Amino acid sequence: MPTDHRAALAKIKRFDQLIAYLRDEMGWPIAKDSFEEVDDLFYDFTAEELGIDPTAAAKIESIKRLRPLSPRQPWGIFFIKFEPKKLPVLVLRRILNQVARKKRASANSAERAAWAADDLLFVSKYGEGDERQISFAHFSQPDTKHDLPTLKVLGWDNLDTPLHLGAVAEKLKANLAWPEDDTDIETWRKNWRAAFDLRHREVVTTSKVLSIRLAELARAIRDRIKTALAHETERGPLTKLMKAFQEALVHDLDANGFA
Repeated sequence: MPTDHRAALAKIKRFDQLIAYLRDEMGWPIAKDSFEEVDDLFYDFTAEELGIDPTAAAKIESIKRLRPLSPRQPWGIFFIKFEPKKLPVLVLRRILNQVARKKRASANSAERAAWAADDLLFVSKYGEGDERQISFAHFSQPDTKHDLPTLKVLGWDNLDTPLHLGAVAEKLKANLAWPEDDTDIETWRKNWRAAFDLRHREVVTTSKVLSIRLAELARAIRDRIKTALAHETERGPLTKLMKAFQEALVHDLDANGFA
């Protein structure tokens, strides 16, 4: 039976649940799904080890780096638990500054792995109780050297609408699935970076952007309706609705036209 990705995402409140989803639904080659007990899956860091000041460190519950899943993996992937209800952007930037490759590395960072800023993926968990939120965060390179890297986020919580959860699931499957060919590094980079097209807390501000978003949602709704019709019985709600349209409006309406 096909996975209901909207329901699956809504149930993810812990990193171990997310690890299982990444493995089972997105093809990440992870052998085990226990987050807290399997030490060989992650490297653990403290805020002090990364040189993060005490004020920022107070907002961090834990920092873990996923060990490379492929010898050719260009990405550094960090799982970070935060204390605040909202994603602490400044703290995330400080972590970025400590793990991103610098033109002039300090003596303290000489033995620590480092990546280009846009080769880093931060998986964050924050919020309280049932409002815990999961976010994938990525910093894209600025247009000019004087600007800061731009934070873009793909996230959800269990209170999100089915439409939003469906859109997130589409992005995850399309862009953040593990590549079939992990030797094509540039395509891997391009695909994963393409998952992030909205800045943190960005809203639609122009009619052009709105039309693009609406078109994307319309395509997602169409595809979801077609999938549902393919799996429903004659008594399914969408099938009944399509038959009502056929009887009242368009007698030769098929599934594609209805969707």
